[in-house]
Amino acid sequence: MVYEEDRGRHSMHSSALQRTLTAAVLLLPLSPFAQAAPVVPLNVMPYGAPEQRLRQTGACRGCDLRGRDLSGAHLIGVDLRDADLRGAVLVGANLEGADLSGARLNRADLRRANLTNAELSGVDLRLADLSDAVVINAYAPGVRSEGIRYAGADLTGSHLIYGGGD
Repeated sequence: MVYEEDRGRHSMHSSALQRTLTAAVLLLPLSPFAQAAPVVPLNVMPYGAPEQRLRQTGACRGCDLRGRDLSGAHLIGVDLRDADLRGAVLVGANLEGADLSGARLNRADLRRANLTNAELSGVDLRLADLSDAVVINAYAPGVRSEGIRYAGADLTGSHLIYGGGD
């Protein structure tokens, strides 16, 4: 009988402890010592093809645009950092002021494209065709330019080419 009485007290004590802990947990966020986590911006990209994202938002960082036909596209100031544009067709495209840092443009067709004031740091342009392109004042340190074509291109102020073209 004494045992039953002790067990009852123990369960009453246990449930009182649970209520106290629950109240403490619920009130903790109201404590002056509690701190909120910093707000982190959420980078949401529209769902769909990379080409669609590029046209809707002007940004397609790291996108896979290999072999895509973007001829005549108005891509002024777009963010194409680290994009894969190998073999892409950008004939007559306007990429003025675009950021193409680290982009892969091997064998890309950039004939008559406008790359004025474009950021071309670390871009891979090997075997690309820049014939008749306008590449005025493009910033291009670390660019890979082996085998590119640039006959008729305006490279004023761009240190893009060191050697001859066809």
